[in-house]
Amino acid sequence: MADEKGETRRQRNERFEITTPDVDLPEEGAHVWEWFWDLSARRRAGPEALSFSDVGDWQRLLQLDLLPQEVGMLMAMDDKYLAAVREDQAAARERALDAQNGSR
Repeated sequence: MADEKGETRRQRNERFEITTPDVDLPEEGAHVWEWFWDLSARRRAGPEALSFSDVGDWQRLLQLDLLPQEVGMLMAMDDKYLAAVREDQAAARERALDAQNGSR
C-alpha cells in the first residue's frame, strides 16, 4: 500500500537499496491475499484494525462465501500488517527525532 506521499514500502526499499523479499504465496491462498488488500485499502483512518463487522459487511455486499478459516487468515494477516505499520511508524518517528537533534 502507498503511504501519504504515494510511495509503497517496496519503492522506498528500492530507493534505499534495501532488498524486499518476494512473497511466496501458495496458489490456494492467493484469493485471501487479494481479499486482504481489497479490505485493507478501505480502512477509514490510519492503521485501524479490521473488525469482524467490516469483514462481514464486505462479504455480504460482494456475496462471497467465506470459510471460518479464511476469516481467521484475514484477521491474522491484519494483525501482522498492523504490527509492521506500527514498526514503520516508530522508525519514522525515530528518524525524525534524529534529524531534529542533528540539526541543533
